[in-house]
Amino acid sequence: MPYAKRYHQPGDEHYSSPIFLDCCALVRQVVYDLREEFGFQLDRWNQAYQVDTLPITLTLEQMKPGDLIFYSGTYFNTKLRAQKHDMVHVEIFTGGETGEQSIGARWQKGVVKYFDSFKFTSTSYHSIQFHFRSLETWLDGICRSHCD
Repeated sequence: MPYAKRYHQPGDEHYSSPIFLDCCALVRQVVYDLREEFGFQLDRWNQAYQVDTLPITLTLEQMKPGDLIFYSGTYFNTKLRAQKHDMVHVEIFTGGETGEQSIGARWQKGVVKYFDSFKFTSTSYHSIQFHFRSLETWLDGICRSHCD
């Protein structure tokens, strides 16, 4: 797994975990694992880049398992650099019994978990908006920015 070493840092409290993934690294790892099916792999860019490569906007009702939920917001810590499009997080939609289930890496701990809902209160950012994106573009083998 090529991204594992990039996120393991000696001295990090999570160093003993099998792999340390933040939210966008989780998506990169999944695409890497499926690179033969997709026909590409994602570079190290973050969720702002990922959302730019997925131009098909959906409603929650249109979401299918595997589609992505992007979160825009404003950091509480004003010293943190704002992200492009104010994108602060990404999770993988699974739907499930609640219709809101997702897989993600929250809380900056590098631990991937299954959640009953993609909705949560962050301690790092506020004014959260959800951006639902279809994977169809990637499934067609296209991975390029669609942003102006």
